[in-house]
Amino acid sequence: MRTVYVFVVVLGLAAIVGQHLTSPSSGRAVSPEDFAGACAPCGAPCPSKK
Repeated sequence: MRTVYVFVVVLGLAAIVGQHLTSPSSGRAVSPEDFAGACAPCGAPCPSKK
């Protein structure tokens, strides 16, 4: 009976990982040029450049 539980858990984890790896990306790729001249990752300008 223990092997059945282990098999079910491994099968479930494999399904979760497989679904995660095959799902499309939710966002676009980010390049360093998107943040040129920015200090913060959100793209806010540097206070020292004002």
